[in-house]
Amino acid sequence: MAHIIGGLRRDSSAGERQVLDLLKALPDDYYVWPEARIGLHRPDFIVLHPALGVLVLEVKDWAWIVSANPMTFTIQKRNGETFNQTNPFEHNRQVAIDLSDKLETRPDLIHSNGPHRGNLILPWHYAVTFTRLTRMDLFPYRELLETGAMLCADDLLHAAAFEAGLKNLSWRFRVDQALSPHQIDLVRGTVFPEIQIPSRVQGRDSGKTLDLEQEKIVRERLDERVSDYDPIPDDDGDTYNDDELSPQGEAVAQNFAVRLVRGVAGSGKTLVLGARARLLAQENPDWRIAIVTYNKSLALALKRQFRDVKVYTFDKLCYKWLQASNLWQSPIEDYEQPDWVNHILHDLPQVAERFEADFLQDEFNWIKDMGILNQQTYLDVPRTGRGTRLLPTERELVYQAFNAYQLRLEQERLLTWQDVAGLVLRALDAGLIPANQFDAVLVDEAQDFAPIWFEVLKRMLNPDTGVIFLAADATQRIYRKFTWKSLGLNIVGRTRILRQAYRNTYEIMQAAYELIRHNEQLQQELKDEDEPLLSPDLDPRQMRHDAYPVVRGCSNAYAERQYIVREIQNLLDNGYRPSDIAVLGLRSLNSYQADLENAGLPVIGLKDDNIAAKDAISVGTLHSAKGLEFRVVFVSQLQTLFASSGRLNSDPETFFVKRTRLLYVGMTRARDKLCMTYYGNLPRQLIGLKAFLDEAGELEDSPTA
Repeated sequence: MAHIIGGLRRDSSAGERQVLDLLKALPDDYYVWPEARIGLHRPDFIVLHPALGVLVLEVKDWAWIVSANPMTFTIQKRNGETFNQTNPFEHNRQVAIDLSDKLETRPDLIHSNGPHRGNLILPWHYAVTFTRLTRMDLFPYRELLETGAMLCADDLLHAAAFEAGLKNLSWRFRVDQALSPHQIDLVRGTVFPEIQIPSRVQGRDSGKTLDLEQEKIVRERLDERVSDYDPIPDDDGDTYNDDELSPQGEAVAQNFAVRLVRGVAGSGKTLVLGARARLLAQENPDWRIAIVTYNKSLALALKRQFRDVKVYTFDKLCYKWLQASNLWQSPIEDYEQPDWVNHILHDLPQVAERFEADFLQDEFNWIKDMGILNQQTYLDVPRTGRGTRLLPTERELVYQAFNAYQLRLEQERLLTWQDVAGLVLRALDAGLIPANQFDAVLVDEAQDFAPIWFEVLKRMLNPDTGVIFLAADATQRIYRKFTWKSLGLNIVGRTRILRQAYRNTYEIMQAAYELIRHNEQLQQELKDEDEPLLSPDLDPRQMRHDAYPVVRGCSNAYAERQYIVREIQNLLDNGYRPSDIAVLGLRSLNSYQADLENAGLPVIGLKDDNIAAKDAISVGTLHSAKGLEFRVVFVSQLQTLFASSGRLNSDPETFFVKRTRLLYVGMTRARDKLCMTYYGNLPRQLIGLKAFLDEAGELEDSPTA
């Protein structure tokens, strides 16, 4: 089956759809682009075959030719009406010339020597397909037609006849040798420039071309509109009544084109998302398009890479809207929050008997993230992934404490970051912030967005054009848990999968997958989230190679930091640049940064706005590294990773899974080399991984390896 890259518009003709079906039936060495843009033109199809060349194919559903001259054909419609049309051969020839001119700008597609020196390696041609007219019908006009550039209804009887017709066109010459994969990529990048990424998020590579599967996702048409609303079952299996809001927020009465791109770490989800944004911007110059992501460091990286598309963090968007409406109030940070929860526990002894302060604070944040507005909704809502099951009476106690907490905030005229999205929604309801500010929103790292954030973004979408394009990897979900259905986003049949990991070496990706593939609790959570574990395509013949990651134990904290300093100095002595390297950890890395600076090494924080302009070692938390990549990554403080203080969730297994996901994120930031360090005792959850890596390293170093 041929590779079809993109699709026809919704109002395409019957003949165009017929030809597309025939093109699909061609062998898999054909590449077909429906309605790709060449200059100011959009030919119906561009067809590439490595051993034939590239063909511009136009389709005409003419019922009858009344008269013709070299410049104009007079056509009769089936209803008897007539109209004039420019000679299609001349028009199509000019489009083919424009395409060949673009191809000639690629040095690797030009003969470098011999009699054809300076000319294209691959032939180019053009053809017109008359879907309703036979050669007998066209015989009277044979002197005006280019018979060597023509297909007729006779050639459309079946797939074999159609392929034979393509091969029998009067190609100007034949390819001496079939195009190489690299040359095919150059043709792909010429037909569809958006698949060429000019630079990496990190590093100084000159660029890359998206692979074929990635290109198909970028080019896929989003014409269809699907209703977002889908009733959501509660714990008892009942669904909410049609006139009720789901607890995760009302699915607004709009129809959006939705796509979800799922992929393993390093599979190019962000590149696909950026290319999609560029394509939307090119095809719809008047559209308001935004890429939205979770953390500041990733937003900075995306801005550097996709300079022609606006990139925001969600918090930055909320600030922009609220500031413009004079509603902005700086939220207090987590560490700034007064110890109100403990005061509430003191005032509500019946709550204190059952719950700890850390659990309540986390539950309060979850209530706000879900957009829950009243106690009844909280009593009914499924608490997917919360770990601790609550009885109805316990939920009542929690919501009583939540009301007391919110009252205290209001009295002090304070709000937290979890309150910001709700404030935006209330302002939208009051008409203080205008809705429908975007025609398309593309969300990177969508697995970490709060449900209420999606409600805000949907309200900000133009209902006539609304496009929601999501890139996510549930395995890297470290903040929130939900199903797409619970958000009112229907992704059934609209999900595309990427399994090929490009960022990491085979050894790093194998180690990262080893960390998660035996974790039954994680796999069950992923099933509950309707996103079963994705297995990467681990083909050692196709992936880059380097040393296996190492897990290094040290005697104390100072020894761990000095080990990292020495290893980084060795890397720099061997040609690595400071900006190739990152040091990550669970919590503050001030002491690591200080030791690196004391050794005379340049250091910068991951969230620093000047990170792109400074050749320095990046230092930051595992959370802030999401979506980024470096040639070498040190993941420190492994001994703290699974040390629970009771914070975040009282269910230990849920907590351990969350930290496993966080470590997976950190491991997959490394492109070439990965070193994980700890002091004291290695957590039991990582003993199996260390044993695997120790054995793999020994086999790698053995003389027979």
